[in-house]
Amino acid sequence: MSQVQEFSQLSRVKHIVLILSGKGGVGKSSVTIQVAMGLKQLGKRVGILDIDLCGPSIPKMLGLEDYKIHQSSSGSLF
Repeated sequence: MSQVQEFSQLSRVKHIVLILSGKGGVGKSSVTIQVAMGLKQLGKRVGILDIDLCGPSIPKMLGLEDYKIHQSSSGSLF
């Protein structure tokens, strides 16, 4: 995917919500899932990026541990 195409895809993102804390075990993942589910119920399209390199818990909490991410030749992720 070219840089122009990547920018075009990112420009479609209207809002970014960042949930973070310097301390572990305070509920960041739980809050993230609750916010995402609430927005989804309102008909919004939601994506979650779990950047916890030591142990991402979002896939486990959503039952998605065995799913793999694939990229199409056009650059779309699914």
